[in-house]
Amino acid sequence: MAYSTKGATTVVNQISERFETDRFGVDSIEMTVEIPNARFPSDMLVDFAAHPDFSSMLLTRRTGQRGKPGWWTVNYVFEGFLVSAPDPTYELTTSLSQEPIQTHPDFATFGGTPSSPQNGSIFVDPDTGFESAKSNAIWKEFAFKGTANEKAGIESYLAPGCEWRETKFQTSEPTGIRDVGTIENPAGPNPSLSGRDWLAWGETYVRRGYVYQVTSTWKLSGRNGWDTDIYS
Repeated sequence: MAYSTKGATTVVNQISERFETDRFGVDSIEMTVEIPNARFPSDMLVDFAAHPDFSSMLLTRRTGQRGKPGWWTVNYVFEGFLVSAPDPTYELTTSLSQEPIQTHPDFATFGGTPSSPQNGSIFVDPDTGFESAKSNAIWKEFAFKGTANEKAGIESYLAPGCEWRETKFQTSEPTGIRDVGTIENPAGPNPSLSGRDWLAWGETYVRRGYVYQVTSTWKLSGRNGWDTDIYS
């Protein structure tokens, strides 16, 4: 198919075209044309120009090089959708973070209390810094105390966590700023865990030709949920 330059009878030959669909369902069309030296760069398509045959595909990238004498070979990439806008996609990512051992929810079962220390736990008076059995004593460390102790020296543990991510597409530019840092139920079929809830963690968007790709992320709480006094 021939592709005519604007306001001229000179023909820019369309020499190839291909398309592909990414993992989110967004289509891209790659089209290669030839532009005569005299019409370059004035006759190149501008950013977000529509594809000549598909109005829901807009230009997002262009590259080129001087090919045969007198001509530029220009490659256009259009993005959007050929049939319909893609449905949202959802992803779950698990992770581990290092936390102080005394914050472990079951610490009392293996670390004990000031009056009944376990596994070589040492609790100290917050005022004097000396070992103490007072109820307000603070845990300091797991010590050897002259005997073998598999927990001696342990100061932290790996706490499991996860993030839930939604990627969706819309044809209008997003407006406003998402209220991150607040407790919020995620979109989509997110997993539900007893005692835990989700925090609005982040949001990004980027224009991809005809569509805007919007990514929202939620972070799972610990076993007792996010503190409503802080994150409500």
